[in-house]
Amino acid sequence: MTRLISLAIALGAAVSISAQTPAAAVKPHTYAQKLIDEGIAKHPEIVIFVFHVKNADGSDYPIIGSNIGRYGKKADEDDLRVIHTGKPNLEVNTAGNHFEVEMALHDTAKNVLGAIAVVYNYKKGDDQEALHKKAEQVRSEIEKQIPSLEKLLGPAED
Repeated sequence: MTRLISLAIALGAAVSISAQTPAAAVKPHTYAQKLIDEGIAKHPEIVIFVFHVKNADGSDYPIIGSNIGRYGKKADEDDLRVIHTGKPNLEVNTAGNHFEVEMALHDTAKNVLGAIAVVYNYKKGDDQEALHKKAEQVRSEIEKQIPSLEKLLGPAED
């Protein structure tokens, strides 16, 4: 009986710990996140919308704005290739249900800040070039609102 009570207490503690929200899941109150939220509201067809942007010291490219969480997740090889070459990454995900468009993200002075990912629902036969062009239009709208890295990383203005 004591062993059963100990197990129940241990399980209760595990459930309590897992129910806590990890820091990386807390939605930031930044200008970047505001742009993500406004972009999703304006373009509800976007299923995933993410900014990977360099830290203020330029050392890394974590997620700083997203509609799927993962805040702080470092840029992977695909993200870095887009950032360093300026060439977009266009691909259907492995499940075949999303078309992913990842492009370099700039401020209004055309400085590279990181990468922007715009993902749409997809089914075989959909026009990938049309989805790419839609994503480029979204990026253009966003970039017109980014005067600097400091502004993007700074607090949201309500």
